[in-house]
Amino acid sequence: MTDTPFLTDTRNLKEVRDQVFKEAVDVDDTHFINCVFDAAQLRYGGGQRPNFENCTFTAVGWLFHGAALRTIQLLQLQNLHGENQQMIDDIFRAGQLFSD
Repeated sequence: MTDTPFLTDTRNLKEVRDQVFKEAVDVDDTHFINCVFDAAQLRYGGGQRPNFENCTFTAVGWLFHGAALRTIQLLQLQNLHGENQQMIDDIFRAGQLFSD
């Protein structure tokens, strides 16, 4: 583990190895190793961040639900009328990482 705050600590994640996903897959709390995601829908609900190690992604999409969706909706509301644009820009500035 490095001191980079954004990297996921994989010790408490369920490990999935050498799988091919071609449909919806829940990614919360999971460490994927050597997996292939081919036209899969990655579903994230705001649990522990997933980790992807040596994985391949082709034509994937994301579906956010639960706490993750509510966080995105909050950010969208902040930007609905171009308000708080500086905050949105700061959050998504290249190299900007938040830690717990």
